[in-house]
Amino acid sequence: MRLFVAFLFMLISLPANASDISLKGDFIQGGLIIGKTRPGALIALDGGKVEQSDDGYFLLGFNRDAKPEAQLTVRFQDGTDARRQFKIKKRNYDIQRIDGLPKRKVMPSPEDLKRIKSERAQIAKAKRLRVRSAYFRSGFIRPVKGRISGVYGSRRILNGQPGRLHYGLDIAAPSGTPVKAAAAGKIAFTHPGMFFNGKTVIINHGLGLTSTYIHMSDISVKVGDIVVKGQIIGKIGKTGRATGPHLHWSLRLNNQELDPALLF
Repeated sequence: MRLFVAFLFMLISLPANASDISLKGDFIQGGLIIGKTRPGALIALDGGKVEQSDDGYFLLGFNRDAKPEAQLTVRFQDGTDARRQFKIKKRNYDIQRIDGLPKRKVMPSPEDLKRIKSERAQIAKAKRLRVRSAYFRSGFIRPVKGRISGVYGSRRILNGQPGRLHYGLDIAAPSGTPVKAAAAGKIAFTHPGMFFNGKTVIINHGLGLTSTYIHMSDISVKVGDIVVKGQIIGKIGKTGRATGPHLHWSLRLNNQELDPALLF
């Protein structure tokens, strides 16, 4: 009897099997991972808390310069733990030169800088909106078909001047081409004309994941709308800082800028 009780105690005390965690995505700089495990678990990536939906889904993201290794820790409600160690693939990034931009769009005036600061604060506030529903479970589509004119992670030279890193995917298409929601979600932000971004839409896909659509010529949704994957949210344009009609589409998980091209 004592032997049986001791054996039963050992079974109860064993760490949870890593197979209790399912993960889908690319373990690479810029990659998004969609995970699922038992509901109610406490999840951490490299010690940082990871939010979980009521049905067990969670998201992991690795930014442009993510370290080569990461560790996921999951503590289940029964007190058992599971750990996964990951290797994060390193990437090489392009340098892109863009000429012909209006001087003001490269070297803004003091008044422009005040406007830019205000607009960035509005975007930051919108991206902090918490949505627990896992809308991202709808899966993703490319929001518009067209030529890829800019890629994630590249360093840009604008009119000969070093610019900011480019976080997103640029897709060139004729003005007026419909732009679709890449995945289901809640419209968190719209703007009729930002200094750099032009007409802008941000969709919250849940658990801190947002996608942004800029330079559009028209917006057909409003804040608070729930959209389904493939729903038209606007039209291609060249508003803001743009040399031609295209969509800049970006993906962000909390404070991690991710590569939307890796979704496909």
